Amino acid sequence: MEKETLDKLKYLIRKKRSLKEICNELELKDYEVIGLVTLLKEQGFLCDYVNGEIIMLKKPANEEKTYEVPYNMEKLKLLLISDTHLCSKYDRLDILRYLYAKAEDEGVKYVLHSGDFTDGKNNSRPEHNYELKELSYQGQVDYCVDKYPQFSGTTYVIQGNHDNWWYKSNGSEIVKAIANQRSDIEYLGADVGNVKIGNLDVRLFHGSGGIAYAKSYKIQKILDQIALNERPDILQTGHIHQAFYMKQDKTHCFQTGCLEDITPYVRSMGFSGDKSCWWADIEFDDKGQVHSITPTLEEFGNKLIRRKTKKWEN
Repeated sequence: MEKETLDKLKYLIRKKRSLKEICNELELKDYEVIGLVTLLKEQGFLCDYVNGEIIMLKKPANEEKTYEVPYNMEKLKLLLISDTHLCSKYDRLDILRYLYAKAEDEGVKYVLHSGDFTDGKNNSRPEHNYELKELSYQGQVDYCVDKYPQFSGTTYVIQGNHDNWWYKSNGSEIVKAIANQRSDIEYLGADVGNVKIGNLDVRLFHGSGGIAYAKSYKIQKILDQIALNERPDILQTGHIHQAFYMKQDKTHCFQTGCLEDITPYVRSMGFSGDKSCWWADIEFDDKGQVHSITPTLEEFGNKLIRRKTKKWEN
């Protein structure tokens, strides 16, 4: 019954019905409807109660807040991934399972994911349906909640342009909805997110648009838009499916590749995809300040990666 009520509430909000009209349609008190709106927001549906009325938000709110994690050890190892495109027929859950098992074995507690967690659904490109394992919003949520590797640490993730397709068609932040059902996944926001681990400042960015003439171009432009005194220690970007690393001033810039095989669409556009991830080893000085950051690229081919044990299987 609750699902039917929530679905009807979504419909009424999209139709821009007043709070009074919604209460009458649902036969609920205003405070009961407002409570359901809060529940919808927790599930990633972009609506809010403003000035006595319930409204649809035009885009996910970008709060630009920083998620802070206490940390006081001398060394830290991070796994940096992006563009997993889950629910695509070309996703590589085998690589993800391998990486999370390796992270567990090496004592990694934080994984950073710079967007396109899901493959979404592109209604302006109908042939995209043939590239998907799951066509529905709820189907993709359930797939990710069930299939994404369980982790004893935390995965910090932002939403990418593929994830945002669900916002355009369904009014929902799908990655937020997934994270709400997984205690080991923390959602930082749409397109950009900040996390501070001890004194290590990290910014995740996804972006949109095509591939530039040089791998370094986009990440340099992103960095240039950040004031010098606000630049992070690590800038991690996704979207273009190409791996690249550079250091500019104090910022270590990681362009992450993808964890998805090349799709028919990508092949038809003449693009390539680097199936890879970055491992970052961070050392702190005796005052807890960042002393060094060492990048290591790990690349993957098309061969299925089989795990040595079933310990981390979902």
